[in-house]
Amino acid sequence: MKKLGRGWLVASFLAAACAKQKPSSTSAPSASASVAPAPSLAAPIASGLPDPELVSSIVNPNKEAAYSGPTGTVRGRVVVKGDKAPDVPQVLAKIPDACPVARQAYGKLFREGPGRTLADVLVAVTGYQGYVPERKPTQLIEAKDCFFGTRTIALTFGQRIDVLSKDQTYIPELLGEHGQPQMVATPGNPTPSALYPTHIGRYVLIDDLKLFMTADVIVVKFATHAVTGLDGRFEISGVPVGSVRLNALLSVTGGGAERTVTVEAGKPSEDIVLEIPFDAAEYAKQADAGAPAAAASSVATMAPSASASAKLGAPAASSSGKAGKPSPAPATQASAKPSKHAPQP
Repeated sequence: MKKLGRGWLVASFLAAACAKQKPSSTSAPSASASVAPAPSLAAPIASGLPDPELVSSIVNPNKEAAYSGPTGTVRGRVVVKGDKAPDVPQVLAKIPDACPVARQAYGKLFREGPGRTLADVLVAVTGYQGYVPERKPTQLIEAKDCFFGTRTIALTFGQRIDVLSKDQTYIPELLGEHGQPQMVATPGNPTPSALYPTHIGRYVLIDDLKLFMTADVIVVKFATHAVTGLDGRFEISGVPVGSVRLNALLSVTGGGAERTVTVEAGKPSEDIVLEIPFDAAEYAKQADAGAPAAAASSVATMAPSASASAKLGAPAASSSGKAGKPSPAPATQASAKPSKHAPQP
């Protein structure tokens, strides 16, 4: 498989949404949707944002009824092929010995499990007919042991992030957003710290007390996505039947994989194995050439808010010059050109 430019791949995931999902002939709303449609909405949405009409216009621009036809499940695992993940000493130097879980989670460029399974990979299914609504308005992130539990978070536009502390005080912040009040997450407090991505794009979740704590946040228009754990596994249910595209993206390196899958009604797919290549020498070459070093921290690719930018030594303004919008993702691999493995608009 080809190596993919990080920035182009992320942009492709963001553009892959509703434009590829052709209008469906179905008309009845989905019984599985968690939120009833408002009178002005064509179909249900699951939104943590205060403006449901805005969310609906983004995730369901064709104003379709929710897909109610036959569906199946796409499942499998992602593995890495090639070199082992290199150490990231500049990050390790910032993590105290009192945070051993974080040292293990952030100490290498990416996380591998047994059998070279790959964690923190965004997996997406696109190319089907119909509008599939998101089922839940929030994603709960449990902060524990100086770690968010993942290094990649995938959201459907409209969802919010709720950060809950399981052991100590955290001050989460979403870099790329501006003007949102910061809520402290304390152990034993059932009220989470809520963060609202207000645009499609890529952000970074960070803790203002522990700047090494980061997670890429990728906000897309469609609900059929998942993120792998250390076992590399993914399972995406509720996918309309037919031929669909399955894509995987490891955002920290820009590596990706793609294949076409046939979804059958009422049954899971075969156990699909997606291989993402990694060439350590090529990655180092690109870093030496001045490509943004995603290895050190995902924060380097974002336009942080003013409160965090002073701490990180990064500019506070976004590349677009508009507050609240995430910056474009620079390429970190050998090429930022479109690849056949990336989802096409």
